Amino acid sequence: MQSDSRLYDIALTFLPGVGDISAKKIFTFFGNSKSLFEAKLHGLQSIPGIGEITAQKIYSAFQIALDLAKEELEYIYANEIEFVTYAESNYPARLKECADAPFVLYYKGNPNFEKEKIISIVGTRSPSNYGISFCEKIISDIAEKYPNAVILSGLAYGIDIAAHKAAINANLETWAVLGNGLATIYPSQHKKIAQTIYGFNGAIMCDYPHFTKPDAQNFPKRNRIVAGLSDAVIVVESGIKGGSIITATIANSYNRDVFALPGDIYSIYSKGCNNLIKTNRANLIDSIEDLEYLMNWTTNESPNSKPKRMLKMENFNENERYILEILQKNGATEIDNISRILNMNSSTLSLTLLELELKGIIKVNPGKMYSVF
Repeated sequence: MQSDSRLYDIALTFLPGVGDISAKKIFTFFGNSKSLFEAKLHGLQSIPGIGEITAQKIYSAFQIALDLAKEELEYIYANEIEFVTYAESNYPARLKECADAPFVLYYKGNPNFEKEKIISIVGTRSPSNYGISFCEKIISDIAEKYPNAVILSGLAYGIDIAAHKAAINANLETWAVLGNGLATIYPSQHKKIAQTIYGFNGAIMCDYPHFTKPDAQNFPKRNRIVAGLSDAVIVVESGIKGGSIITATIANSYNRDVFALPGDIYSIYSKGCNNLIKTNRANLIDSIEDLEYLMNWTTNESPNSKPKRMLKMENFNENERYILEILQKNGATEIDNISRILNMNSSTLSLTLLELELKGIIKVNPGKMYSVF
């Protein structure tokens, strides 16, 4: 474990009084994280901006931080989690532009952080049909014209989860940024969607150690990742205050393009969007054309070039794999034919189909015909 040089990068984040900005300053001062843990107290006191008291706290916490980092690495290795540190060349270039970007980013899945188009979609936890409809429409249009784009959100209730589901349904890659560690999916009702996300080339990510609980103060902080990883942020319905407005404000500070869906002036969930537009903090958006025009996007990808969805069969149980193999081979298939081919009893088949549907893997078509999204 000690041979992993990145152990010291993780340990740096466990030191008291060291945030993301100061971690980068310390790393730059020493040239690497390991040298920090080999330094003497007077060496710490030489770091610009680190006073004598803070230096003493850091020095006294070296062993505790290393022990916590070892525990974190053990969890990472045991749970197929990956991470990237600010010290590494493959750290997301978009995040590296942001002064307060996380020093360590943990993730589960297979994200390509250098994707050409990454769009964050955020909004209220209590959306109207108008907001949901727009969210689904804009994502469907993005998928049709830009099938290699990524939809980024926060896995929360409302617009967030609607964006993830719409992306999955449209075969678009989607990433979710959590306000807690990867040992917990919050809210728990979205666990199956989370599994679907990282099951086919998407990712669940955060900058918190695995044991971090979903405490309220963590969520505003995670919004900087939602804003920083994206090229643009779209706010779909929001009150005058809240997480979506925080994300938009952070995106403004990062020089990201911000868009807002206008709405009914009497609706509390349109007041935030309307105010963003009125105060010139967001561009009005009502169609993909607004996004294309202001982002200077051009369609150079054929709709027919949309990649075929790749499913990792190891993520499914035996009955689910049997069903998916049939649907991938035969296309849309009637439930009676699935039952006949598999010789599976109706109750087991119905329950398995329902599980796959809830995971966002299959859909029911007219005539009880099932197909893979």
